[in-house]
Amino acid sequence: MLLAAATLWYEYYYDVIKRGRYTWKIGELHARYGPIVRISPYELHIDDPEYALYCRCNGVCAHASRYYDELYVGPSTRRSLKYEWSVRGFGPTNFTFSTISHELHRSRRGAVAPFFSKALVQQFEPSVQTMIQKLVSRLDKLKNTGTIVNMIDMYPCLTSDIICQYAFGAPYGYLEMPEFAPLWHKAVMDASEGFHFFKQFPWLETTLRKIPQPIVRKMVPNLASLFLLTDMIREKVDQVQVDLAGHKKPDGQRTIFHDLFTDDHLNPEEKSAERLAAEGVGIVSAGSMTVAHTLSVISYHIIANPKILRKLQEELAAALPIDGSNAQWSKLEQLPYLVSHGQIINIAHLRFTFVSNMLLGRSHTRRAQTPVGMTSVLLHNNTALFPEPQTFDPERWLQSDSARLRKYIVAFSKGSRQCLGMK
Repeated sequence: MLLAAATLWYEYYYDVIKRGRYTWKIGELHARYGPIVRISPYELHIDDPEYALYCRCNGVCAHASRYYDELYVGPSTRRSLKYEWSVRGFGPTNFTFSTISHELHRSRRGAVAPFFSKALVQQFEPSVQTMIQKLVSRLDKLKNTGTIVNMIDMYPCLTSDIICQYAFGAPYGYLEMPEFAPLWHKAVMDASEGFHFFKQFPWLETTLRKIPQPIVRKMVPNLASLFLLTDMIREKVDQVQVDLAGHKKPDGQRTIFHDLFTDDHLNPEEKSAERLAAEGVGIVSAGSMTVAHTLSVISYHIIANPKILRKLQEELAAALPIDGSNAQWSKLEQLPYLVSHGQIINIAHLRFTFVSNMLLGRSHTRRAQTPVGMTSVLLHNNTALFPEPQTFDPERWLQSDSARLRKYIVAFSKGSRQCLGMK
């Protein structure tokens, strides 16, 4: 742990050279040194959600809290300031997820949040059903042909087209592309590796932007993929501006970016094409690849476990309309076994780190305003909370004590920085 506390190059080695392995190294540090470790010269990390904290009266008392509840709080409890280092790999902090300031984040989140309310998402359900039927039709045509379909390519086409339809009023059309556009998934995954690099060298993005893209693609293909992704989103945002200038909006559908550009409550600088393009990258990335990964993993385990598949089919058969029409989500979300599948996928490896003054106990001293964080994948693999955490077991969420376990599912974070799309 001495190296981690001494230099940021320790993190660089595991995240850049070893390609994203620092999360697992942090887990090893906890196994060796305990629930609280220093993972950089500036940042502390905790891996025990039940580690007792001490209140400000310098002792254990009725006000004593727990780390988990202390860090992930709502705005009425504490201002949540993101740790700048933890988000600098995303580039300029001009989209909601990477916003450092509590007040600015609250304003940006407030502008986008209504689109992820249950009521508005349900209004979009017919469009989602249309996309799913398009996918099903393609799969029906491939039936009995011996064609292999890679779910890791297929699901990103579905989720990307859905979120782009909702965000910009037009999908990318990946569902129609040959072999389910395998280069799209690869481009986004390559771009995600660029996060670790730009986190260490944030000035490099501006420098590489000045070099012709064909040269960048040969020099650092992963970073070129990141530029490709941002440029594609910028084109969508620019098209929304063109539509609005021509007094055109998608018929019968509200979209995120048409509404943001015309929101009179936002300051002009918050509605610049550059800032909203960054917001678009955040929304499309969060609404496509994370969901696609979850669907891919769930699909594999259902198919690989005949008992689980049979029980799920029986529950669905009893609930689906007898006339063959599509089931509405309001009906499907009432099916306990189906819903339990969505609880068990560990999708997030991000550290959610906030600047905090919470007291860590008599045996741990630190400077005021020290960044403190946790990592969801480590919490979800805590065997004290989740026995056999690597086992796909929907039944664990149907037990009498499952409500207690749900408290520790933090793939969407908690508090004022909780993911907008978790519902």
